[in-house]
Amino acid sequence: MMKTTALSPRPARSAWGLLSLLTVALAACAPHDDAHKASPSASASAGGAASASALADKRYVAIARGRVDVPGGLLRVATPYGGLIERWGVEPGATVKQGQVLAQLDTREPRTALELAKAEHARAVAQLEVVRTELLVARARRERAIAAPLPGTAGTQALEDARFAVVYAGQQLAAQETAVLVEKQRVDQAMQVLAAATVRAPANGQVVQRIAQVGEYVEPHGLVLHLLPDGPRIVRADLNEALISRVQVGMRAEVVSVAEDSAVHGARVLNVGEVFGPPRTPDTAGSEEIADNRVVECLLQLDDTALRVGQRVLVRFLPAQATEPAK
Repeated sequence: MMKTTALSPRPARSAWGLLSLLTVALAACAPHDDAHKASPSASASAGGAASASALADKRYVAIARGRVDVPGGLLRVATPYGGLIERWGVEPGATVKQGQVLAQLDTREPRTALELAKAEHARAVAQLEVVRTELLVARARRERAIAAPLPGTAGTQALEDARFAVVYAGQQLAAQETAVLVEKQRVDQAMQVLAAATVRAPANGQVVQRIAQVGEYVEPHGLVLHLLPDGPRIVRADLNEALISRVQVGMRAEVVSVAEDSAVHGARVLNVGEVFGPPRTPDTAGSEEIADNRVVECLLQLDDTALRVGQRVLVRFLPAQATEPAK
């Protein structure tokens, strides 16, 4: 009896397995090709962003950091003669007019000094009247000596004495008139000291800070308070050496706050400095001052007073043909 041997199915299964692997490999390659197809559009998007950034940079001829200020800075109100602060007439933040009372110093000592000066002046005036009377008497004696001279040497001596008395009385009168003027100046000075005890606003503005307290003694020429005067706001910008030639007087600029750059404020260049110096505005990336000292101060006048004095800003200078900043 012959045995029949069956054919093995392994070669067929191996072929099907190889076909499956090829199918999986082709499927894996398909997303990779799609990614390559999508890359040109991504590159175009990146190129468009770079182009937009380049166009934005071309809008400005220069960019500089700066600080908001007022012409001349804050007013430092001081008292020339010093004294105890008796009371305050204003609170911090108050709006004041020129001549308004800001503070009142103790007036007891200056009032006493004024009364003494007035008394000395009155005494000098009275003494002046006495000297004038003495001059009149001396002149009368001289006239009598001339009209009725005594005989001999006695008459000659009497006439010389009378003439000398007139000269002496005239000199006394001149000296006393000078003394009266001196005492009058002392009275005026005492009145000035008394008036200075009332501290008044030198200009219209806003009280920023009071330096001393009630009852505290202020030294002569001591600072009493800071006053922000009314008027236009300016920006002192640190202009880099490489950008000086691009900025001209009269050029328009955009000013934005470093803290919040949403609001744009217009400004006009007033002056470009002639002297290099260290930058006054710290870098916003840190608290340290910029080491490069090759900057000049560029002065700009703001169109409004919305920004606060001392606020850090970024100044973007517009080309000469641009007349208005972007809103």
